[in-house]
Amino acid sequence: MTVGILHANNLPKPNKKQRKADIQRLIDMRDHPVHNPMIALLQDGDQCFDYCMDAYYRSEEQYAKDTSAVRETYRQNDWIMSMCHTLTEKEVAKYHLEWFPMLMDKAEREMSITNNRFKEVTQFCDKIYAMRRQAAAQTMPTGKIKHLIYEEYGSSRPNPVYYEIKIDPSTGKVMLYGPENRHLDEAEKRPQTTLSEDVLNTIRQMMEEHKIYQEPSSFYRPILTGVPPVTGGPPSWHFTCELEGGKVSTSGEQMSPPRGCTTIANYLSTFLKNHE
Repeated sequence: MTVGILHANNLPKPNKKQRKADIQRLIDMRDHPVHNPMIALLQDGDQCFDYCMDAYYRSEEQYAKDTSAVRETYRQNDWIMSMCHTLTEKEVAKYHLEWFPMLMDKAEREMSITNNRFKEVTQFCDKIYAMRRQAAAQTMPTGKIKHLIYEEYGSSRPNPVYYEIKIDPSTGKVMLYGPENRHLDEAEKRPQTTLSEDVLNTIRQMMEEHKIYQEPSSFYRPILTGVPPVTGGPPSWHFTCELEGGKVSTSGEQMSPPRGCTTIANYLSTFLKNHE
């Protein structure tokens, strides 16, 4: 006789009709188990990592359905464990419930294995969706471009990727600068050229077309217990543009940069090819 049954034998007698319905529900759960794919996903670290990364693009409605399904499974598992602990020896014999320890063990195992992982996943995803909502509410700042920097760095970028647009205070000209020379400290060795107002207007149009102003403020990878950090991969990057009416800024760590940022970078590279 299990400890649970010994304890249950000493509990007050429940309502007979409700008790019979509860026992039938327990039997139905054994005979018709609900397979929640999210519970299986939470038991696989790599799948959890991919799920978190997809939060940048998955709809918030789907995320709400996924997390709701997990919480419903947890509620069912809590009920199963509570119910199994109240079964009496007489009920086990009468309804042939000798199998109940296996159902209870399954519920306990699902809870213990996935509970902390679920917290980590939801904490990460909740932050991403909050950033997405905030970004979606942003509007394009007004006015001309005053200063712009785009850079990529990391092991996948042994050669620096750096573009900076700013106004030369002494001449008033719009200047485009490439990366500083890594071998020489002389400022004149830095690739640079002047830009026209038309170029600035084109860049502004690119920002509006690709809605860079509605990108999340930062892209980063999740840190999950038991999942080793991924090395290599895409570069880290940073884009910031100050306009007369405000600033647009977004960055990422080991994440592919938004298409709008790389489109602007490729456009700017054409102006420095003959000045490197």
